[in-house]
Amino acid sequence: MPQENGYRSTPSSSHLRNNVSQNDNETDKISTNREVRERGYYSELATINPDSKFEVARQAPIAHDDVLRQTFRLSNTARASVFDLQGIDVAQLLANSRQGEVTTEFKRSDVYLEKTIEPKVFMPFYTAPYTLPRKVEIERRKRLYLSLDLPTLLKERNIDTNKLMPKHIPADKIVTLNIPNEDPAPFDPFLPLHYFDDTDYEIWTPESWLALGHDSITGLNKPLPGIALLPDVPASEIYDIKDSNLHFNWRNVSIHDYDPEKQLWLVTTDDREHNVFDMYRPAKQSRKQTEAIEGKRQTSENSVANGPSSHHSSGSHGRYWVPRIQLHFLAEDPRIFADRVAKAYRDRKRIEAELRSALFIDCMPIDGIGKLDDERIKRMIELTKTSAISKTVKDEYVTPIVEEVNLDYARTMNSMIFEEVTQSDPISFAFITLPIKQRRIIPRTGCVDIPEYSFNEVFNQFKFISLLTSKPAIDALKLVRTECDYVINNLSLLQKTIPKHVKLDEFESMQFNQTSTTHMYLTDTWKNNLRQGIKTKFIDVGRGWYNINESDFHIYQVSKLKKFIERVKFMMQDTLRFLVQDSCQNYVRMITDACSPVLNMKEGFKWPQNDLINSPYKPPKNPLFHLDIIIDQVGPRYVTSYESFSNTILGAFDRAITQTQAIPQIEKDIMENIFWGGEMLKLESVALQENKVIEWRETLQKAVQASLIPLKAYAEAYESYVPLMNLNTDHYIKDFEKTEKSIEEYRNEILMHVREKDKLEKNIPVSIVIGPYYIFAQKLREALSNKRKLLIEALLLSQTRKARTKTEEV
Repeated sequence: MPQENGYRSTPSSSHLRNNVSQNDNETDKISTNREVRERGYYSELATINPDSKFEVARQAPIAHDDVLRQTFRLSNTARASVFDLQGIDVAQLLANSRQGEVTTEFKRSDVYLEKTIEPKVFMPFYTAPYTLPRKVEIERRKRLYLSLDLPTLLKERNIDTNKLMPKHIPADKIVTLNIPNEDPAPFDPFLPLHYFDDTDYEIWTPESWLALGHDSITGLNKPLPGIALLPDVPASEIYDIKDSNLHFNWRNVSIHDYDPEKQLWLVTTDDREHNVFDMYRPAKQSRKQTEAIEGKRQTSENSVANGPSSHHSSGSHGRYWVPRIQLHFLAEDPRIFADRVAKAYRDRKRIEAELRSALFIDCMPIDGIGKLDDERIKRMIELTKTSAISKTVKDEYVTPIVEEVNLDYARTMNSMIFEEVTQSDPISFAFITLPIKQRRIIPRTGCVDIPEYSFNEVFNQFKFISLLTSKPAIDALKLVRTECDYVINNLSLLQKTIPKHVKLDEFESMQFNQTSTTHMYLTDTWKNNLRQGIKTKFIDVGRGWYNINESDFHIYQVSKLKKFIERVKFMMQDTLRFLVQDSCQNYVRMITDACSPVLNMKEGFKWPQNDLINSPYKPPKNPLFHLDIIIDQVGPRYVTSYESFSNTILGAFDRAITQTQAIPQIEKDIMENIFWGGEMLKLESVALQENKVIEWRETLQKAVQASLIPLKAYAEAYESYVPLMNLNTDHYIKDFEKTEKSIEEYRNEILMHVREKDKLEKNIPVSIVIGPYYIFAQKLREALSNKRKLLIEALLLSQTRKARTKTEEV
């Protein structure tokens, strides 16, 4: 019984096998009930007379029994553990066993994905009953596309494959024109075909084509199958791309990549064994990475689509860069692609014919054609000198333009003569193709049609809702704009330039004073200027839309004055936002510029102890912070702690932004006759939680943290001077006098201190600049030098005291 769900109804394999074995010699006597007719998948619903398209099955398919399970039941079967592979180079063994190229064809499923040859159809995924399913339509088109032969389709459209690519034309070649029943102008093409490619035939974008090869299981991008127009030459042979003896054929290729800059496709021929190993590439691999791996830069110089006169090889390992017009995907309709090639071929032939016609016209003599009369030229020159600038143009510049106009006029006359002669005898001049003239569409009327509407009514509606219909309102807006521009152009919430390096507390005080001064101007001067200016402009208006003496709150809400003040509020908020943006940007730029030499510093940096004078980390401008380096019981350090820099710099940044959030609105100050309850509303400003503010803050923090790395390393370089600075002079003399010392030993000890004193004065600088920091080390150098001097004096005093004691004993 046929199945209603569309599946094939097939008897069991054992039943058919037994039936065939019993009647091996009586094939003709098989009863009709033993015959099994093939069934089509959904095709019986979509095909007329389906019974005639399928054969009768008389034998079941051959089945191969699986004998792997028998190995567990055989006692003599060898186990895998008995094979000892230690000491054997398996890779080398496999390499030696390689037999070379194989003749077995690769399966399409091993190289290409199934979806790379599936046609594009516009059908729903879920179809109604008794309608053609989407999968059936895809399968039918796929089989149809694969059954069509592209060269045959092109031949049906009178396209010769060997004439698709331009070639060199021999100088002695003679072209016979106007041959009966043939092309009257059989000229060889000289323009590349891809110049005339019509992209309206394209069904996918290049990215969509490449996405068809993405394997979601392995994560790799597999190639796409296609047919490309390539030269029929060996891979190692050097050839001229426009050689007249070079033949081009449509060859099976694998499509790998696309170059959007040159609009070329990378293909490899399918007739080489080495093309199998590089068929795949990672899905997230960029085109530039692919170029580095596959050597595309070298290959693109050997492209089939390269210049006209250079010589090329057929590509690295059978690789080619080809334009789209030379590449046919198996997933697209070959008939449409053939139409695309045919259209490009016809367009190129037409353009080349028009270029030859233009050449014929340019070669016609202009003697006796005539020129424009002087009256016309004079009128043309007068029309061009209507503006004030063109009136000053000298005649020496006008003369070559007039000559060019006369030359164009003569060519136009020759063109008219040429067209008249060729059209008078179309048989003799059949090889000439005149340019197609685009007929100009004459407009029906001299004016553009517009829909009918009442201009007065529309104008009155606009006037009713617009604020710019009153001169006081316009003057007031100009005043507000002037005050807002002054704030943006002349004020700053933070000090953006530091003329000289200052200590950190001075820097904090400067930024605090700058922020407080600007905040005071915004809350007092700016607000009062706006309030006084607006009231002055509307003081004489009286009752109406802009009555600033209005006492009724509801009337005020529907008046134009309410809209005007609302607009002023938005202008003030916009001004605050621009002020914060400019101030913060300049502040961040000042800090980052000073830290620019040390922004790439990494943790663990060590300052060389033998060079404490020279610094390779000087900023492009002056340093910002003044630091004193000292040595105490803790060790070498700076007077200012490291944490203070980050806290001070970020604190000034946050304070500047929060100060702009307390600017009051001016609505209550203007409408004084209306009772306003509650607190005065504030203008909306920039918040600390905005993305841009967070980005600026992170930039400052990273810059400060990076600048502290060499600063700490420089302080650690003074560790060798810590014992000297913390040395107690009295204890040093007592330890030195514990043993009997000769005068020579005293002398050597004193000379050692003298040398060390000179050495440290030479090695320790007066100051050094590291990024945004100006480190003042003169006091430390003087302290260490004085320490050595004090030790020298103590040794001299000890020696004198010892000598006096010996003298007294004598």
